[in-house]
Amino acid sequence: MVGELESAVAISIGENDEVIVAEDTEGDLSGHGTACAGIIRGLAPEAKISSVRVLEAGFTGSGGILLAGLRYAVEQGFDVINMSLSTTKKPFAAVLHELADSAYFRRNVLVASAHNMPVESYPWRFSSVISVGSHEVPDPFTFFYNPTPPVEFFGRGVNVRVAWTGGRSAAVSGNSFATPHIAGICALILAKHPELTPFQLKSVLYLTASNVGDHT
Repeated sequence: MVGELESAVAISIGENDEVIVAEDTEGDLSGHGTACAGIIRGLAPEAKISSVRVLEAGFTGSGGILLAGLRYAVEQGFDVINMSLSTTKKPFAAVLHELADSAYFRRNVLVASAHNMPVESYPWRFSSVISVGSHEVPDPFTFFYNPTPPVEFFGRGVNVRVAWTGGRSAAVSGNSFATPHIAGICALILAKHPELTPFQLKSVLYLTASNVGDHT
């Protein structure tokens, strides 16, 4: 059970390229968002979760809708923005970079999944975001720092049992599901230390990673 949402909107683009933000009456159409929200809820059960849907059924979407959804999330001032998706389309990279930097300076923490394939995609490659790949360790609180970026951290992302649509569950793997593990940990840290900037939060993640410092 994922629990109640604070808000749920669906992003679309109108005939004249205007951005439409409407109450999401359809809900999750692919299961992806439910899975990510369930992971965050499992790690940070008191977190308030809002949904900004940019995908249709079959994981279809567009770069324009992705940009509009991220811009909406930044403008809403969400503390942690989980982005378990990316785009390979370079024309969108510059605007995504601008939005990621805007989030960084406004103290919105953007946690973005690296692409599952070795291709150039965005926004995870930007230094203003917390970029995430996956590891196989089953402990959801175990995460690793990567000393050879651009991927900075690895969260649990292999054979993860998650909530799915229709009250079902599924076993999934991929960076998309490692990302909400890191997002949930970020939420827990910020709950205790809300004054932290994204830079400071990233430093805390580095210092508390399972492969950094003395964890014996």
